[in-house]
Amino acid sequence: MKRFLIITLLTMTTLIASYAQAVTVAVFPVEDLSEGRNGVNFTLTDFLQQNLQEKGIEVIPTDRVISFMSRNRIRWLGFLGTSHIYQVRDDLGADFILFGTVSQRQELPLAAFGMVLTLVRASDARTVWTEVGGMSKADISNFLAIDEPESIDDLFPVLAQQLLSSWPDVLEVTGQNQCIVVETSRLSSQHVKPGDEVSCSVKIRPPAGGEAISQVLLRIGEDNYLDMVQVSPNSYTVFWSAPDHEGILPVSLVLRCQSGRTLVFFVGNYQIDTHSPKLSLKVVGKKVNNFIAFNGRLPITPIWQDPEPLSHWSLFIQNMGGQVMAGTENKGSLPNRFVWKGQRADGHKAEDGIYEIVLKVWDRANNATVSTQTVFLKSTPPIPVINAVVGNDSLIVTLDSEDEIPVDYWSAEILYSDGEVLLQSQGADLPVDILIPFPSPSDSRKLEAIVCMKDVLGNKVQKKIDDLMQLVNIEDDQPEPAKQQEWVPEF
Repeated sequence: MKRFLIITLLTMTTLIASYAQAVTVAVFPVEDLSEGRNGVNFTLTDFLQQNLQEKGIEVIPTDRVISFMSRNRIRWLGFLGTSHIYQVRDDLGADFILFGTVSQRQELPLAAFGMVLTLVRASDARTVWTEVGGMSKADISNFLAIDEPESIDDLFPVLAQQLLSSWPDVLEVTGQNQCIVVETSRLSSQHVKPGDEVSCSVKIRPPAGGEAISQVLLRIGEDNYLDMVQVSPNSYTVFWSAPDHEGILPVSLVLRCQSGRTLVFFVGNYQIDTHSPKLSLKVVGKKVNNFIAFNGRLPITPIWQDPEPLSHWSLFIQNMGGQVMAGTENKGSLPNRFVWKGQRADGHKAEDGIYEIVLKVWDRANNATVSTQTVFLKSTPPIPVINAVVGNDSLIVTLDSEDEIPVDYWSAEILYSDGEVLLQSQGADLPVDILIPFPSPSDSRKLEAIVCMKDVLGNKVQKKIDDLMQLVNIEDDQPEPAKQQEWVPEF
């Protein structure tokens, strides 16, 4: 009889223990930090699953876990947010979630391995067990080197077994004091102008069998309460207009329960911005006739008076007819500097003329500011004007330029057709007269001229005159014949 009672008690104890361990665990892929931020160790994941199954625990298949992660766009391993933990319970039917992270993995100079295991209860998102451990080849060496690990692959099964040895004997599936969880909350914009529409949406997960929620409110600032409208089960939304005054306002979700308890969850802040960005444009060139002139490369620098973050910006260059020659735009911060190379959008050179640079920026509240600068593009060389007249004992050559851009330097070389240099002259001011002595009457060689000019923008030109005398109009330069004296009779 005693033997029967003992067998019965042992059987009941075994059943009770089996019942206590009749749980379902979802083993998420083990995060491997030694492989980078997205590293994963499927070999260790499979090993953990096999060990749990040997304990009599039901394990969710890996393909179902990965499919769940894909559907819910879970990009990080080693942890889950509260709402996702509840979803694991609902979608996969798991009572617990096992997370693993490889914190150290090295082969040299000595094989070493470290990891963390964490077990989370899916009913209330609470951690019920965790173990941290590390091991190197030196930790399990022996005198005769029998069954010593040779590599990392030999180490991690030993460490995993060591960590799992402290697995709880009894796991309580149902948690205590389940709480209300705000799964998602979203403010439509955190930066607005006065009068802009702002919205907030939240999704709440009330605990199963918990206290009921009687009212869902949104508190803006300290004392402005708005009733949120239920748009679907446990999902609420509200719209309002931003006030006229500038400042930052906190937004909180307020839940009033039928028991009289009030719960407050901070959602975020939003800023009312009443001012447009303050900036100007600085361009580097030569000041000519009230314009900044350049010859093909124009640095453009935005100058902030009060720097602030931007949502987006655009820069374009247009001629006086409003035709856009080139432009660019982007989101986020402005570059420190732009450079226009005097080209159109198709890569060809833009024509000389007056252009307007237009920079438009929008801050995070969509306040806009436009800054402009007018510039003059001159990439063609100066146009020399060369005239000659005959003086009493010399040839007078006059140099000038047709351009509006001042000449910075000029030079003239007068030489005979055989290369002999007669005269050299240079200077910076125009117009200028150059006096050239007449050659002797017996010299039949032609007079040539080479004229070089460079304007203040750096544009250069060289012009050669093969025969200076061709510039002289002989008839115009001949002295007028003397008038005959005319006698007028007296009366």
